[in-house]
Amino acid sequence: MRYLGQRLIQFVLVFILVTFLVMVATRIGSRDPARDLAGGAVSEQQIERVMNDYPYLDDPLPVQYVYWLKDVFTGDWGYSYVASQSNLEMFQQRMPTTVFIVFWSILIGLIIAVPLGVYGAYRRDRAFDRGSSLASFAVLSTPPLVIAVLALFLITNRLTFFPTLGSSRYVAPWDSPIDHFKNFFIPALVLGVGLGAAWSRLLRADMILALQSDAINMARAKGISPRRVLWVHALRMSILTLMTSVALSMAALIGGTVVIEAFFGPKGIGERLLFAIQQNDLLVIQAIMAILVVTVVLANLVVDLLYSVVDPRIRLARSLG
Repeated sequence: MRYLGQRLIQFVLVFILVTFLVMVATRIGSRDPARDLAGGAVSEQQIERVMNDYPYLDDPLPVQYVYWLKDVFTGDWGYSYVASQSNLEMFQQRMPTTVFIVFWSILIGLIIAVPLGVYGAYRRDRAFDRGSSLASFAVLSTPPLVIAVLALFLITNRLTFFPTLGSSRYVAPWDSPIDHFKNFFIPALVLGVGLGAAWSRLLRADMILALQSDAINMARAKGISPRRVLWVHALRMSILTLMTSVALSMAALIGGTVVIEAFFGPKGIGERLLFAIQQNDLLVIQAIMAILVVTVVLANLVVDLLYSVVDPRIRLARSLG
C-alpha cells in the first residue's frame, strides 16, 4: 500500500506538471486566447460568449490553470467552439477508435515478438535466429508511413474484403466482429509490425541471459521438460523488460495513430488532436494531452504492479522497503 501511495503521488505530480506546461505552451503562442477558442476570425459576439464561459482567460497562467483543473475534476473538460462540441462528447465519439487501434497494435506486436524472441534465443545464431534478426532489422529501418503504403498496395488494394484508403470507420466488436476486424486490422497491423520487431529483439536478448542462468540450469537438472523450461521458466524471467517497453510504447502508439487515422480513415483522438493544433483549439489540446498523460501514467502503474505478480522477489523487496 505504501508503494501504491507513492506511485499515486507521482501520478498527480506528473499530471500537474505536464498539463501546466501544455497550457503555458498553448498560451504563449496565442495573442488572444478568447478569439482562438472561438475559432479565429469571428464576431465580437462570439468572443464575448467565450469570455462569459471562461472569464479567467485574462488572468495570469497559474490562475487559469487552477480554474481549468477545477473544471476538469468537476467534469467540465471544455468546449470546442471550432467543432461546436463539448470535449467530453468528443471523447465519447473518438476515444473508442484510438483505444482499439492501440489495443490491437499491442496484441499484434506481442503475437509477433514473443515467438520470435523466445525461439530466436533458443536457436541462437542459427538459421531461424539470423532470418528473424534480419527481418526485424528491416522492419525497424522502415518508417511507419512506408509500411502503411506497402499495406495499402499489397493488402488493401488487392483484397476487397478491407476498406479502401480513408474509408475505414469505427465499428464496435460487439456490434459486428467481422466489420470490426475489417476496419481495424490494417491500421493495427501497420503499427503492430514495428512494435513486434522491436520487442522481439528485447525479448531475445533477455531470453539468452535467462537460458544461461543458474536457475534455468537447475530446472533442467530437475528433469523439467525443455518446452516448460523455455516457455514458462525462462520466459517468466525475461518478460519484465518487455512489459516495461509495452507501457512506454503507449505514448508513441497514440502519437502514431495521428498518421494511421489520417491515412486509413477511422477517426480517433489522434486525428482530432492534429486538427486542434492546426486550428489552435486550445481547450481541446489541453483535454487530449491530459487524457494522454493519464493513459501513459496508468499504463506504467499497472505494469509496475504486475511486476510483483511475475517476479515475487520484487514484491518482497517492496514489502521490506
